[in-house]
Amino acid sequence: MTKNINTRKYNVLFIALCIWVTSCRGTDNAITDENNNNGGPFNVIVNLKGAEIEEGSIAKTAAIEGSKANVTGIQQFVVPFDGISNATVTLIPERPVSRTQASINPVAGTPSITELGNNIIYKVAVYRIDGSFVDEKTFTYKTNNTNDQQGFMLDGGQTYTFVAYSVNSTSTVPSVANTPRTLTADKLSGVSGDLMYFKQNMMVSGNGNNYISVVLKHKFTKITTVIDATGVGNISLVDNARISPVGTSADIKLSDGSLTYNASASSTPVVNFKTMDSQKVSSDTNLFISNNDKNVNPARLDIGTLIVGGTPQDNFTVPDVNITPGNQYNLIVKFGPCRKELYRRGFAMNYPGGSNPSSPVSTTLTLPPTDLGLIFDLYTLDDSFNITINGTKIAQDEIYFAASTGIVFADGSKYEEGGIPKVWFMNGVRDKPVVRVVINRDGKVSMYGSKSSQGRLFPLKLTSGNSFNTVTWNTTGINTIVSQVVGVGATVIKGDAIGIQSTPCTP
Repeated sequence: MTKNINTRKYNVLFIALCIWVTSCRGTDNAITDENNNNGGPFNVIVNLKGAEIEEGSIAKTAAIEGSKANVTGIQQFVVPFDGISNATVTLIPERPVSRTQASINPVAGTPSITELGNNIIYKVAVYRIDGSFVDEKTFTYKTNNTNDQQGFMLDGGQTYTFVAYSVNSTSTVPSVANTPRTLTADKLSGVSGDLMYFKQNMMVSGNGNNYISVVLKHKFTKITTVIDATGVGNISLVDNARISPVGTSADIKLSDGSLTYNASASSTPVVNFKTMDSQKVSSDTNLFISNNDKNVNPARLDIGTLIVGGTPQDNFTVPDVNITPGNQYNLIVKFGPCRKELYRRGFAMNYPGGSNPSSPVSTTLTLPPTDLGLIFDLYTLDDSFNITINGTKIAQDEIYFAASTGIVFADGSKYEEGGIPKVWFMNGVRDKPVVRVVINRDGKVSMYGSKSSQGRLFPLKLTSGNSFNTVTWNTTGINTIVSQVVGVGATVIKGDAIGIQSTPCTP
């Protein structure tokens, strides 16, 4: 009987001990080294592990609204370009995952914790549990700090709040300006660098050294923009690319890491596209200070002028981008479909002044079908024309270039003004025409012109009273093309008709 009573007594004591141990875990306990208490000037050692993105934001899938296709949680949509090409835009978040997950899903992203660069400086502030300020020190990553910089001397048996922050710089770190300092009041103001933040409560043991592991979290957004026109043409210009609306800086509360954005209607340039005049270009990784929730404050990518395959698009826009702070993204602008020249047929009419046999003069081409459309590149023009495709003219009336009486540049500039020569004074060569006419598979007409011999193209528009027609382009049958010029004085037109056919893409 006595043996049974003792057994029950020990069981009760064991259960009570378990409850006591469990209750002590309500606060993060320090990692201690009880055998290494050398009486140094500190008993809390700071160990910076690296940085990571905001894990809590990963559930919010990066998205761009539009005609969407959902592939492995990534949303994308299509932006029209020049009538023949479209851009499929995809915003891909780099997500923190284990190596096992990355091997299963290569889109998953980067390791969860990344090392900082050598000599990055950061600060660690310490507060008591009531929020009163204790101490703050500046540390340097991967540098042999002095004893005073390695840690803190704090009271054992007490719980403290540790806050660390950095702007990923080797030369500067923000400072708290307010006095007196408390956890509730302390903030960093006007931060414009790569802000990172950490906060943890920890009970300090009085036995030996305590170790606090710091993993900083990125608070702003990083985006690398990639424009890929593989199989379409070279990218020769990306001008005035920017993302908006964003802030110029932000304030952060040290108590919870919440942000207040300053001048949030600004825009940030997307800069330094490398390997221009190739089929794929990438920008620098740019920092953006904003919270662009698509339902409240959607972001947009604007490119002032984008030239692909020699054809320009002004005011290229990607709207309604959903960007979550603290993440790193790749913004991929992929042009397609991949295409090739199925044929290139030259044509010419050349009648010196006074020699026109009739007006208008014309020449006829019989062209095979293509599934993407047709491009007319004119290398010499004097000084008007119209084109009939399968019985329909591309414009209601003859298109006159003299003094821009019938056509002007979309930016408002005109031939024979502001340093732009007469159209018949200019000459073009293959891939650098004086005038380009694009007819897509649906019969939509677009026109572009150069402002100098062998210069780049700019969008053109017809003047009031004339307009482009929608023509019929045969994708399976023969196409009859009549190029005409209403002859007044000299009549010259020379160029190529280029059939554009889709083709399988190659990596």
